[in-house]
Amino acid sequence: MSPAGDWDAMRAAVANGANAVYFGLDNFNARHRATNFALEQLDSVMKYLHDHNVKGFLTFNTLIFSDELPSAVDYIKQIASAGVDAVIVQDLGLARLIHEMVPTLPIHGSTQMTLTEPRGIDFVKQLGVQRIVLARELSIEDIRRIAGATTMDLEVFVHGALCVAYSGQCLTSESLGGRSANRGQCAQACRLPYDLLVDGQIKDLGEKAYLLSPQDLAAYELVGELTDLGIACLKIEGRLKSAHYVAATTQTYRQAIDQAAQGQRFQIQPQQRTDLEQTFSRGFTHGFLSGVNHQQLVSARFPKSRGVRVGTIKQVLPKSLLVATQGNASLRPGDGLVFDEGHPEQDEQGGRIFVVNRRGNNLIEIELGRGDVNLSAIAVSAIVWKTDDPALRKRLEHSYSREGVANRIPLDVHVRAITAQPLSIAFTDEIGSESIVSDQPLDAAQKFPVSEALLREQLGRLGDTPYELRKLTLETSGSPMVPKSLLNDLRRQAVAKLLQSRAQGLVRSIQSENVLDHLRAALSVAPAKPDPSLYVLVRSPRQLQAVLEWNSPLRPSMVYCDFEDIRLYKEAVAMAQASSMPIGLATLRVIKPHEEGLLKQILDCNPDALLVRNLAAVGFYRQHSPHIPQIGDYSLNIANELTAQVLGLARMVPSYDLNWRQLKAMLAHFDPSRFECVIHQHMPMFHMEHCVFAHTLSYGKDYRDCGRPCETHRVDLRDRVGQPHPLIPDVGCRNTVFNAQAQSGAEFIPKMRDLGIAHFRVELLRESANDVAPLLDRYADIIAGRTNPQVAMRSLRVLNQLGVTSGTLERE
Repeated sequence: MSPAGDWDAMRAAVANGANAVYFGLDNFNARHRATNFALEQLDSVMKYLHDHNVKGFLTFNTLIFSDELPSAVDYIKQIASAGVDAVIVQDLGLARLIHEMVPTLPIHGSTQMTLTEPRGIDFVKQLGVQRIVLARELSIEDIRRIAGATTMDLEVFVHGALCVAYSGQCLTSESLGGRSANRGQCAQACRLPYDLLVDGQIKDLGEKAYLLSPQDLAAYELVGELTDLGIACLKIEGRLKSAHYVAATTQTYRQAIDQAAQGQRFQIQPQQRTDLEQTFSRGFTHGFLSGVNHQQLVSARFPKSRGVRVGTIKQVLPKSLLVATQGNASLRPGDGLVFDEGHPEQDEQGGRIFVVNRRGNNLIEIELGRGDVNLSAIAVSAIVWKTDDPALRKRLEHSYSREGVANRIPLDVHVRAITAQPLSIAFTDEIGSESIVSDQPLDAAQKFPVSEALLREQLGRLGDTPYELRKLTLETSGSPMVPKSLLNDLRRQAVAKLLQSRAQGLVRSIQSENVLDHLRAALSVAPAKPDPSLYVLVRSPRQLQAVLEWNSPLRPSMVYCDFEDIRLYKEAVAMAQASSMPIGLATLRVIKPHEEGLLKQILDCNPDALLVRNLAAVGFYRQHSPHIPQIGDYSLNIANELTAQVLGLARMVPSYDLNWRQLKAMLAHFDPSRFECVIHQHMPMFHMEHCVFAHTLSYGKDYRDCGRPCETHRVDLRDRVGQPHPLIPDVGCRNTVFNAQAQSGAEFIPKMRDLGIAHFRVELLRESANDVAPLLDRYADIIAGRTNPQVAMRSLRVLNQLGVTSGTLERE
């Protein structure tokens, strides 16, 4: 399956052998910056794809806010009528809405659903999801375990850009600028430079500055293994990329899949790899498919596509450069170059070649456009990258410049030709059959009676259709003569009817246009105004002790523990019980197939509640401990009342993507007392399988040989404006980057109380034991109405060294 951000990319995908293309419309898709297609173009897009025997999958893969649900319903209606082959969905509530409105419309669970194990997959299957796109952080061994435990169709990314954070779990763009990745507006903060602060001091990493910028995925060598696992679809990333990229990648993976189907091992040719590198490459890796390797995933030298490495600068001459080339690298006039000295954030030199002269083995002298570069600013030994190759672009453009059908539909034809009877021809494809009968009976032949060769020649003329003749059978008697013009006419009629039947078969009927109203009616709850409750999340035993010792009229209703080392949970439960304080234990944000034991380990500690952060935990605890309340955390992405209803947990934290207006809209349709609002926190931005501790403070590739520097060092990532963002590991060796500034909803607490919200949470991060009571005092006073929120906000800014922001709630 290939990406298409515009018409050229779509043509490139179709012409080069894609079985399916995924694309987005102007709204509700996770690549807002792509050109995308207008809703009015949907019919013509699907007709084009189906005319070329290619499936069209529509990305509907953002969180949907409550006030957008009526618009989403209108979208669903038009999608159903356009014959879309499947919709790719992130939002759990939207999946349910689509399935109930149009049960025959296939739903694919987006990688934004963060599905990493069988229990979560089983959960979304109940919503009508038929295929899931697995998270890109899984190894082939993980995928094998999942495939063995589910009947769901699985889809896997095999090429393209890698997000450093788990898709659907990255709140960086939302936290820093109100541009949510869950809404298709990722600002790519992972591609920016960061300083590494270790125990408060900058660590010199040499040329490594882009600590969160992964290299690109290129898994063509693994296609055979993936197909052996029964993976339903191999997916290429790239709706923001050019048609040239789509053409080159589709060609390569088409060949790899075809060879795997024949039991052959695919070996990429040098030119194929060069084409992939030239069209887009930050360097290639297997990502996580071959397992975790923290030394390979991120090179950290540059964040953007470099193209093909051709060599290094050997000598800087007065008007030219002498380049020592490597391998089979070639340079021609017109090629674009950039000279890499390890500081891409600075003003790098680069331009187009005007003159090329060979100066011996592996030595080339080049002249660039006058004024394009400052030769004196280019250092000897600088790496030379070819960023553009016009000849390659022209060759790839040629691959999709002519209309053609790469994937033909086999067509079986049976001809009944009997003298003095009408000619009858039955055309059959994999969906159905059409029979065509001539108006007049056939005459006996004087010279040339009908033959199988004649029929195959005339009926096989299917070049401008998606069909190809596979099998032809002839039933004849009496040596009839069949005119070629008659065969051509009947062929055209039959193909037109077959195509019409196929198109009609893809139009999905709307079972009910009032599903949203019915679902909302079942949720209507008159908001009450119960007494407020305070909850505190702690991340260390010292913080827990400080909360237990905090003396306030507003005693916490519960304390949550979110420790890196969950072996400390049992002791934490004992401490809380000794103080008669209810305690909830937090799960990891991500669970992989071999990590279910971590969920059991939490359960064995006998907590009063479970703070669940993924669908695996929801399913596991419903099975093994239905009596223990589950509190759904922010990572479940509850952005509308339908998702809240689908999850149905004791309490739920609204998505951090919601601003105040959007939160109000959701609360208008769901009991506010079921929500627990986080009113103080450091926003969790990147949540990553990649371990920055291991990458920068060890030579180890994973937890087995890294020496666990996370246990002995405190690390921050300092951004370009000087903010030191804390880096926190978890028991699964995953890292979370938290925003340096605390976010506070203090000013919104009275408004929340007016809406019927009664549950409020304060989350600690690195606060010392002495910092806990003053912080909780401020919020307790606001909740109890003893302090003006604006006054308290000023006090909070004084308490926090880096200040406090109102964060996402205030953004409209």
